[in-house]
Parts: sequence; structure tokens; C-alpha cells
Amino acid sequence: MTVQRSTGRRVLVTGGAGFFGSHVVDLLRSGGDQVTVVDDLSTGDRANLDPAVPLRVADISVPGALGEALAGESLDAVVHCAAKTKVVESIEEPERYRRVILHGTANVLDAAQEAGARDFVNVSTGGALYGETPACATEDARIDAPSPYGRYKAEAERLVASTPGLRSVTLRFANIYGPRQRTDLEGGVIAIFIGCWRRHQPITLFGDGTAERDYVHVAECAAAIRAALAGSFTGAYNIGTGVATSVNTLIEALTALLGPAPGVVRAAERPGEIQRSCLDASKAARDGLWRSEVGLREGLRRTLAA
Repeated sequence: MTVQRSTGRRVLVTGGAGFFGSHVVDLLRSGGDQVTVVDDLSTGDRANLDPAVPLRVADISVPGALGEALAGESLDAVVHCAAKTKVVESIEEPERYRRVILHGTANVLDAAQEAGARDFVNVSTGGALYGETPACATEDARIDAPSPYGRYKAEAERLVASTPGLRSVTLRFANIYGPRQRTDLEGGVIAIFIGCWRRHQPITLFGDGTAERDYVHVAECAAAIRAALAGSFTGAYNIGTGVATSVNTLIEALTALLGPAPGVVRAAERPGEIQRSCLDASKAARDGLWRSEVGLREGLRRTLAA
């Protein structure tokens, strides 16, 4: 991955105490950026951050909360990671997801403008946005989100793109995995499986294990954020490996690294889940923003080593 030199910007990272957001914070700070984090700590953890990082505890979906948390601060850029991300939960609680994803994004955009930010990087989803992808989806693929989570993310993208005065980039990520990912949240199947392996507990297999996902290592995703801030890119970009890996194949890869699973419990498929999700990131490579360099087996090795 090409090293991007920082310009010492003042950057706000929403959701920066979470799994992905904290990796973004670390990478930006390593290049000299001054980073402030806003997080409600509902799923994030202060322990994910260096104690020197300013943390403002606030719920982005509450009107006025961001303005109060950032009173008097000026910003050069915003990286918007904060969101609710559980597909099944979004089906059960659609209004909550609307409030956090749509109203929350609108509030972050308002705060960015008030603080004088010029650049805005929006973290979005690929898998929940495109629906079933028999072929890896490009950015021109039809939006066919099967869950409220995906639909609200699509609406949030439109809010970001239509906000005046900001250079905005939306990055649509595949399934992110790596160190610090929680083992009790839907979607982090690699973290959940590794946790079960290490606790000597059986893994739960939903369906027949043939469902496929595009897994991309968190360090590569953080690098995409940094590149988006450093360049003049605008619009939407997919960030994924272009490789669809089944759950069965994932189990085989983990078995090669950890030995046989402690057991397998089979369960019915969950509502709202898609069978195949894969992202074509050739636009990001073509435009010089990003390209994947870490395959799944190497990414798993790095995750276990961490």
C-alpha cells in the first residue's frame, strides 16, 4: 500500500472508538493529523483509543448534541463512521435505524459545515446496499437493499452527495474484519468464529454454509479512508477484494490456522440475509484511490497474530 503523507489536518472521526473507527484514528494520527473523536460508546470502547485522543461522548442522532460536543472547534475534515450496522436488528427496529443513520448523518453534515470542514468521507456499505450479487457489483449496479439498514445507508449517501460546500466521498465497504472487532455483534463472523475457537466453544453455522461474502482486512479499509482524505476524489467507491468466500471455505481457512473447530451448531438462515455479496473495486484502483493487497489467509494470519 502506498504511504500517504499527512498535511496535519484537524479531523473529526465519528464512531472513532469503535472497531473500524479506532483503526482510522490510529492511521490518521500516525501521519500527523490532529484527530478528535465523537462516539456514544454504545458499541465503541475508550480502550480502543490512545489516551491522548480527545473523545467527545455524544449521540449523533440527538439534535444539538454534536454542536454542544464540538462547541468552538474548527475542522478541516470529517470521517463519518458512526452508525447502527445490524441487518436483522434493522428489520426489527427500523425507526431506530432511520434516526441514527439518516438523522445522525444529517446532524454530522450540519456540524461539519458549522466547523468549517472542507472534506467529508462517508463510510457506507456494499453488501447491504446492492443485495444479491451473482457477479461482483460495480458502483453502477442497481441499489437493491433488502434491509432497512441498507436502504437508510443509500439515503444517507444521497444526503452526503447533495450537501453544498463539501468535497464528499462515500466508500462502500465489503465485510471488514481484523483486530479489535467485537465477538458479540452480528456481521463480524470472523471475530465471532475466532472467539469461539479460542474459548473452545462450538461455532454456529446459519444455513448450509454456502453463503458468500467479500472479506477485507481493516488495515486496508483504514488506508482507503486516508487516501480519500488526501486526494481530490468525489462520489462513491467500492472497497472490497472482489473475491466471494463461502462460510464453509472460511471455516476451512481457520481450521488450517487453528486446528479443527470445537464443534458446529447448525441453525436456520436469518431473515434479511443475502446469499452472495461481492464488490468490484476496479474503479478505486483505476482512479488511483485504492487497491486490495491483503488476501484472506494473510489477513486471518495478521488478525490472529494481533
